[in-house]
Order: sequence, then C-alpha cells, then structure tokens
Amino acid sequence: MKLIFSLFFLSSWSIFFSQERIQTTIIDSISITAKIIYEFDNNVTYYTKENVFYKKSEKKEYEYNNFSLGTISKVDLYNPLQLILFYQDFNTVVLLDNQLTEIYRINGNNLDTPISFGATGQASQNQIWFYDFFTQKIGLYNFNINTIKYISTPLSKAIKYYQSDYNNFYWIDEENNFYQISLFGKITSFGTIPLYDKIQITNDKNILYKKSHELFFLNLKENKSYKIDISKNSFDNFYYKNGILSIFTTDKVINYKIQLP
Repeated sequence: MKLIFSLFFLSSWSIFFSQERIQTTIIDSISITAKIIYEFDNNVTYYTKENVFYKKSEKKEYEYNNFSLGTISKVDLYNPLQLILFYQDFNTVVLLDNQLTEIYRINGNNLDTPISFGATGQASQNQIWFYDFFTQKIGLYNFNINTIKYISTPLSKAIKYYQSDYNNFYWIDEENNFYQISLFGKITSFGTIPLYDKIQITNDKNILYKKSHELFFLNLKENKSYKIDISKNSFDNFYYKNGILSIFTTDKVINYKIQLP
C-alpha cells in the first residue's frame, strides 16, 4: 500500500513540475448572451437560454423547447445531424435533426425493461449510450428496434462527468478516476486526474480542464500538464475542436487558434 501511495504521489508531483505553456492567437470575438453555450463550430453556436435550446448561424436560427420535460440536463453535439437532449428530471432523451426537429423521444419509464437514465450519449448504429441508476451499469439502447444491451458490471463509484463518441463512453468518477468503455465492454483505466471546475475529454490520452480562472491541457500518456495562455481573466466555459479553442463568457465567444502538443 505504501508503494502504491508513493507512486501516485510522485506521479501527481511530476505532472505539476513538468508544466509548460501553450500559446494562442485570437481569431475573432462574437457577442452573444446565453445561459449556457455548448459549442461554437464553423460559425454555428449551440446554446440554451431560459431552457430553450438554440442553433444559430450567421443566416438562420433554429430553436427547440419542451417545457413539459423540465430542465435540459445534458446536450450531446457529437453528431451535428442527430443531436441529443437529456431531460433527467423526467427520465427522457430527445433526439433532434440538424434543424432541431424532434425525431425520437425515449422515456426510460416506458421501455419494456425500464431504465433510470443517469447518463446518455451518442453511440453508433442507431444506438445511444446510457448509465442506468437501477442496475448501476453502462449499456447501449437501440432506438430503432427497442433493444437494451448492458455491457458493464455495476460501477462501484458514481459518475461525476461523462462524454461519448460512436465507439467509446468515457467517464470520471467521484474520486476523479478516468475510465473508458468500448462498444464491446472493454474497460480501460487512465488513472486519477487533477481537480477541475470544467473539463473536456478530447480522446483517451488528452483532456482540457478549467480550474479557477485558468485553462490547462493534460497529456495523460506523457504525464505532462500545460497551461494555456488566454486573454480572459474570467470565463464560464470553453470548447475545443480542430485547432480552435472557444472561450465562453457571459456576453461573448472568443475564438483562439491553438496547436496542442
């Protein structure tokens, strides 16, 4: 046990002492007032305001609202042609097309085998990822043929944060341990990550995270942490994609060009 603790302690300090800096260049700044901004990509902004979900470009604006389902708990934008809104209070998942028209609605209480959705996300082949509070397992639900497939054993610790792509579901538990599970149920552990206020998993080796008023990039494979230089002393959230870092404040989006190591 002493050896394990020592290794963890040394690993944590090696991240701290190996920290370098990443330079950024401002591209533009766009004024917008919204409660939560989720993504800015190719001049398209996704955000919520007064519990209405919006997609806004330079020429058009779409919106989706369903106040009967309560507050939007999570938005998954991995597939821009099939967006996922999660309404946890009413145990419901809504799938939207690229014009924010509802195409599927999944109520976990009404399924043949009920699911208490604790997490949801985009998967491949007409499936969504889910974590079920009832069984404490991760699974896949096929909304075309109404089938449920559990692919994990019960998790021992609660999920604190999660993301997904077509082939993998990533999660960070309440003790900041980082995991990945594949479509076939293989679980990989990436160890413990630093404390954070906001976080984005870019892949199984890299994460970006906000702590206080600073932004960091962490390369898990090389065990190196980098501080990202940005002009704002205060910001609410951020989003990274394809070399563009978007910083979200209360009234604007600031886009930076960035090259991650």
